[in-house]
Amino acid sequence: MKTLQVLVNTAQTEAAQQNSAAAYENLAQLDLWLCEVGRDSNNEQLVKTAAQDGVDAANKAVELNDKSSEAHRLEGELLGEMIPHVFAGGMRYGLLSSKRLDRAIELEPRNANAYIARGVNYFYTPAAFGGGHDKAIAMLQKAIEVDSTADSAHLWLAQIYLEEGNIESSFQEISEARRINSERSITNHLYEQIAAKKTSSGK
Repeated sequence: MKTLQVLVNTAQTEAAQQNSAAAYENLAQLDLWLCEVGRDSNNEQLVKTAAQDGVDAANKAVELNDKSSEAHRLEGELLGEMIPHVFAGGMRYGLLSSKRLDRAIELEPRNANAYIARGVNYFYTPAAFGGGHDKAIAMLQKAIEVDSTADSAHLWLAQIYLEEGNIESSFQEISEARRINSERSITNHLYEQIAAKKTSSGK
């Protein structure tokens, strides 16, 4: 967390000096990683602050380069991070988040991170509002098709299958995510949870 915060501070200075889309994209990505660290450590205030700062950075990147798939992806993903932390977050940011992610995919059909973010977006959007597990799974599988090393896609598939009670598929996905990136803290935590459920269920 401390290392990322130092990197964010440095990136803020560089973005202000360079005033380029690439510099603001880098800052937004660091804020997005800081959101993950905050979730992993149950620090909701950190998630909220990093998400807001990241949205501001990504929005600036979009302004500087509207044709950047990554700028749209980052804004869409960080808007999604904001939703649980503000009043009526889904109503305020849900549609805009979806639009930004769809635009990211339109601009770069092989942007695996955009498919992952859209999958997560579908996962958290009720079926009555156009979301649902089936759409989320399809997007995450597309991300893997585009990039076989996309550990986040397997991580989120594991969470979806776990919620559905499909322990075997959940374990397979989290094991693959762990194989690709064995040092990711959130993956290791989820692996332990799923492995425990698999053992207790006898599957």
